[in-house]
Amino acid sequence: MPSPMVSEVLPDLIDEMAALLREIGAEPLIEKLASLRIETVCDCGDENCSSFATLDEVKVDNSIELPAMEGYLIIDLNAANEICFIEVLNRPDVKYLLEEHYLGQQR
Repeated sequence: MPSPMVSEVLPDLIDEMAALLREIGAEPLIEKLASLRIETVCDCGDENCSSFATLDEVKVDNSIELPAMEGYLIIDLNAANEICFIEVLNRPDVKYLLEEHYLGQQR
């Protein structure tokens, strides 16, 4: 079964990230958002963490912190400038949707 598309599980987050990327002048990354998949959800155990990997291999070369109104949104890029991880902290809305998606699959 293929990994879920971020845009299917977290459509509002994708819209928010696109607007924030536009705000900071990082438009080239916006088109990459549509093809992102949730490969794995962070298992750090922090109850405020809703981060996830968007590639099988996460090797962070650069990070872009987005000026989110709530919580923290950080896009991690690998050496090829591909989005490999999205750090989402203090965002209960995102955590809820991720849990709903993954718990729903287990039923």
